[in-house]
Amino acid sequence: MELTAEQKRAIDCILCIFETGRLPSPGAYATCSILNDGAGISYGKHQSTDKGGTLDLVVQRYIAKNGQNATALKPFVPHLTGNQSVPFHPGGPPRPQWLLTLMSLLSSSGADPIMHKAQDEIFEEQYMNPALGHARAAGVKCALSVLVIYDTCIQSGPGAVSRMRNLFSEASPANGGDEKAWTKAYIRARQNWLLAFPNPVVQASNYRTKALMALADSDNWDLKLPARVRSVTVT
Repeated sequence: MELTAEQKRAIDCILCIFETGRLPSPGAYATCSILNDGAGISYGKHQSTDKGGTLDLVVQRYIAKNGQNATALKPFVPHLTGNQSVPFHPGGPPRPQWLLTLMSLLSSSGADPIMHKAQDEIFEEQYMNPALGHARAAGVKCALSVLVIYDTCIQSGPGAVSRMRNLFSEASPANGGDEKAWTKAYIRARQNWLLAFPNPVVQASNYRTKALMALADSDNWDLKLPARVRSVTVT
């Protein structure tokens, strides 16, 4: 299973649209917020989070690469490793000065090409490589099927792929099944899982599975461009 450069770009762009509502850009890399999802700071093109630990890795990689704000960010590493931004959420306790300063530094670091490289490296290592492993194990070969698996890894962690597969009975290609039927069954199972999740923020993220199913229904299994996702055109 080999993805073309255009397919890799399509996957990257679609995930960026899911996470930030825009195509990859310096602005997307700089996106920094705290949502009402209990994850603390969400940052960057694919929204690495403090609670998930990916934000810690991104910042540490950026510091190791001696980015423009590396020295200024070093004192905040213990805050991230301790998940100290997690208790804060919209409408919650006032944000202390250290948190405001950290978020400002992260936003400004998003314009630094070294931060772009740090984010891209961490997401390839932590999410894309495991997603490709799951795709090979399932026997899928279409770019859209890889995207479906990768999006699960991004939103819920690589371990969630096995949990999703246990929620439906369609045979995978590795077990003699039809890839398109398997992938659509996967999307439907994940859609139901999202809608049943107790956190309304997670429920609302079912726009992801709706967009994925729309790509499947349009028969764009190779992720040919241009493609329109959530009112954004990927070219």
